[in-house]
Amino acid sequence: MTGTRGKTPAGEGALDAARGRADARPELLRRLPTAPAAYLEGACVNPALDEEGAALLVRNPHATQGQLLRIGRSLRWTRVDEVKRGLVRHPRVPVPLARRFLPHLPWLDLAEVAADTRLTPLVRRHAEGALKMRLLEMAEGEIVALARRASAGVVSELARSRSARVLSALLGNPRVRERDVVGIVTGEEAPAETLRRIAHHPDWGVRRAVRVALLRNPRTPVPEALRLVADLAASDLERVVRDEEVPKIVQIGAGRRLAAAAAMTLTVRRAGS
Repeated sequence: MTGTRGKTPAGEGALDAARGRADARPELLRRLPTAPAAYLEGACVNPALDEEGAALLVRNPHATQGQLLRIGRSLRWTRVDEVKRGLVRHPRVPVPLARRFLPHLPWLDLAEVAADTRLTPLVRRHAEGALKMRLLEMAEGEIVALARRASAGVVSELARSRSARVLSALLGNPRVRERDVVGIVTGEEAPAETLRRIAHHPDWGVRRAVRVALLRNPRTPVPEALRLVADLAASDLERVVRDEEVPKIVQIGAGRRLAAAAAMTLTVRRAGS
């Protein structure tokens, strides 16, 4: 083989700053995605560098903070959406530069930035903040799509939604935590359909904290509440019977279940004596 990673093919010379300044556009575009930082330093001032080249440069993992700043401070380059997107998504992007461009990105890009663990936590938090502000402008279908992929900080915001479609989509998001689901269940206007889905959900419907929250919510459909009661341990049944927040019909169902369990225990003891 004539070339390996980190080396240039025989006869091409070193990919240094001088080469970066002198290369014609075809060679420049070919080398920008993977060239070393020294080459990029020269490419930043190469007259052949255009919008396409700038977009390739800011996606190069070897680009330095100084080079990203040089591109990010140029109005010529930052009028291009691909350049702004590449700057914000680069792991070495200076935080002030990222904050400058985040509000200009589409919601899908913001969601990807917020969930990108290669980026600093501060950049990701700023992306979440920009995305939360954008929610007021987004159509329900877009929010549903976001709910399926949102980062943890945005999940907590979406959990306050009154839309059954949004909340149902949120339940399939791998970043949703138990406290988020409990928050949905305890919401003052949680849709009954969402509560029904959570009660039957294979992951969340079996969590004790989620079940207790469902039982305490008067909007939980009665059939689902009584089904949950049937699976509770005796100690939890006693708490439900005493809990004044639990709807009366659910308390009655828990009381009957508790009495039946006590009768069964008594029968077993008598049979064994």
